[in-house]
Amino acid sequence: MSNAAQPESSLFAEFAPPTHEEWVAAALASLKGKPLDRLTHLTYEGIPIEPLLGPAATADSLPPAPGQTPYRRGTRSEVNLDQPWLIAQQIEGSDPAQLNEQLKHDLARGQTAVTWPIDAHFTADHIRTILTGVTLAEVPLFIPSEHGLPPMALLAAARPDDLAHLRGGLLYDPVTWLAGEGSLPLEAMYDATAVLTRWAMANAPHLHTLAVMPALYRQCGGHAVQEIGLMLATAVHHIRQLQQRGLDISQIAPRLLAVLGLDSDFFMTIAKLRAARSVWAQMIAAFGGNETAQKLTLHSHTSESSRSRLDPHVNMLRATTEAFAAALGGANSIQISPFDALERAANGFSRRIARNVQLILQDEVNLAQLLDPAGGSYLVESLTDELAQRGWALFQEIEAVGGVVAALQKGVIQQQIEETAAARQKDLATRKAVMVGTNMYPNVGEKPLPAPESEGIWPTRKGERDPQPALAQLAAAAPTDQMARAVAAAEAGATLAQLSEALFAGAETVVVEPLRPFHADAPFFRLREWAGAYAERHGHPPRIFLANMGPLRQHKARADFTRGFFEVGGFEIVDSGGFAEVETAVAAALASGAPAVVICSTDETYPEIVPPLVQGIKQQQPDAIVILAGYPKDQVEAHKAAGIDAFIHFGADCLALNEWLQEIIGR
Repeated sequence: MSNAAQPESSLFAEFAPPTHEEWVAAALASLKGKPLDRLTHLTYEGIPIEPLLGPAATADSLPPAPGQTPYRRGTRSEVNLDQPWLIAQQIEGSDPAQLNEQLKHDLARGQTAVTWPIDAHFTADHIRTILTGVTLAEVPLFIPSEHGLPPMALLAAARPDDLAHLRGGLLYDPVTWLAGEGSLPLEAMYDATAVLTRWAMANAPHLHTLAVMPALYRQCGGHAVQEIGLMLATAVHHIRQLQQRGLDISQIAPRLLAVLGLDSDFFMTIAKLRAARSVWAQMIAAFGGNETAQKLTLHSHTSESSRSRLDPHVNMLRATTEAFAAALGGANSIQISPFDALERAANGFSRRIARNVQLILQDEVNLAQLLDPAGGSYLVESLTDELAQRGWALFQEIEAVGGVVAALQKGVIQQQIEETAAARQKDLATRKAVMVGTNMYPNVGEKPLPAPESEGIWPTRKGERDPQPALAQLAAAAPTDQMARAVAAAEAGATLAQLSEALFAGAETVVVEPLRPFHADAPFFRLREWAGAYAERHGHPPRIFLANMGPLRQHKARADFTRGFFEVGGFEIVDSGGFAEVETAVAAALASGAPAVVICSTDETYPEIVPPLVQGIKQQQPDAIVILAGYPKDQVEAHKAAGIDAFIHFGADCLALNEWLQEIIGR
C-alpha cells in the first residue's frame, strides 16, 4: 500500500508525541537559564496567560458553565444555516434622500441589518423617506438612542403596517447613557420604558426595546471583566426597575439585548462574548426566568478606542481580527466601523470594506456553518470560565455598594475604568502594547485622508402641520397614554428632539461624574500634529541627527531602533552612515543643523566615544540635545556627567521622550 493510501492515524503513529516535560525542557533551553514564568503574560483583567499547557489542560477539565447551551448557536436542527449572524452597518447623515440611496445600495451588496442613530431633527416624514423601498420584515434595525420611546413613536407613525414584523432593537440603556452623559432623568425614563415595553408586547413583538450596553466601558478603557460585571449589574437594575412598574421576568427578558465592544485582543474577545452568555443565563435564572428567557441576544461592535487616525488603513486589519473574534464568540449581530470613521463620514469604499470583512467570514471561511467554533479550545474555554467567575464577582461587589447607579454616584466604577485606561496608556507609551502605525512602525509619508463631499441638508417642512398642540398633550399625558400621545405628535410632524423634550423636560435627574472616552491614538496623534505644524513653519519636519559610530554591524540595530522611536513623534531622521572618527561625526552633526543628536553604537565603545562626542557638539552648539541609544546601567551616571540628556531603550517611555524633545525644540 502506498503512503498516500495509509490511514491518517498510522501516519501519526510513526511519530512519538513529545511529553509536556520535553516541551518545558525545550522552552527553558531557548530561554538560556531564565525562568519559564518569565513568559507568563498578565492581562488587564488580572488573568495570567501561561506559555505552555500540559496534557491535563483540556476543556473537559473545566466545570460546566451555567448557561452553556445558550451561548452556543444550538443543535444543528435548531439552527437555520441560511441565516447566519446579522451584518449590521451604520448609516449616517442629515439628508433623508441620500440616506435612502445609501441604505438601498448597501443592502443590495450584503448588509443584512442597519444601525441607525436617528437625527434629532428628523420627523416621521423624514423616516418614511429614508425607509422607502426597504422591507422591514427582512431588515432588522438597531437604533442607538438616549431615549427609547421617542424613536419608536416616530417609527410607528412612519411605518405603522410594519410594526408586527419589526426586528432588531433599540440600543437604549439609561444607566450606560448616564455614565457617559453625567445627568439623566432615570425615573421618568424607566416609566417611559415600561410603557414602551407593554406597547411593544402588543404591537412589535419581535423588537428588543431595552439594551444593556457595557461596550461604553470598553470605549472608556475598561477591560473584559468590567464589561461583564457591569453588564450584569445594569441588567439587574433594568429588571428591578421594570418589575417595580408591574412587569415580570417573562415579559422583560425577551425585550433585552446586550451590546459588547470588540477589540484586537483576539482570544479575550472570543471568551468575553461566550462568558457573557453564561453569566446572563445564570442571572436570568436567579430571577426565575425559564431556559428560553435565559438566552441572550448579543449585538457587538468595534470600539473606537482601538482605532487610530494615524495610518488609518491599518484599521482594516484590526476590524478583521475583531469581526473574526465576534463570529467565533457567537455574536448574533456584528457591526464593524469603517476604517476611516474617526476622520470623516464613511464613503462607499470604506463601507464596502467593512461589510466585506463579514461576508468573507461567512461565505468563504464558512464560520456560519459551525455551531460553536471556539468550543473545545482550552485557552478559550479557560478564559471563558475565568471571565465568567471574575465578572460575577465584580457584579457582586457592585451590588454590595448599592447597585450600579449607586456605584456610579460614588465614583467606584469611574475609578476602576480610569485605572484600567491609565494602564493601557502606559503600555502604549512604553510600547509594551503595540499599535501599528501609531506607537510603532509609523507611516512616515502619511497624507491626511481626503474629506468627502458635503451632503445637502433636508429642508425643514414649514407651514404644513403644527405639532405643538399634540406635544402639549404628550407633556401632560398620564404614563399609560404616553405612547399613543407620542405617536400622535409624531404624526403631526414632531421631531425626535421635540418628542424627547415633551416627555422628559422638567423631570428630576440623577447626576454622576461622566466617564471619559479613551482614544489609544490621541497622544500620539498630538505628537504628529505638532510635527506637522513645525514643518509648515520651517519648511521641513523637526530633525534628529544619527551619530552612528563604527562599522554597520556595530551601530545598525540601535540606529534602526532610534529611527522607529522618534518617527513616532514625526521627526525626520538624518542618517549619514557610520563614522570612524569622533571629529568627523561632530562636524557632520553640526553641519546638519539638527537640534538633537542620537549616538548609536555599542555599550563597549560608549565609554571611549561619548565624552569627546558630547563635548565637541556642545562646545559649538551649547543648546544641542544629545541622546544615547541604549541604557548601560553601569555607565549611566558617567554619561550623564559627560552631558548626555536622555537615553532611549526597550521599555523607555516613547511618548514622554518625544513630548519632552518636542517641547525643548519648540521653545
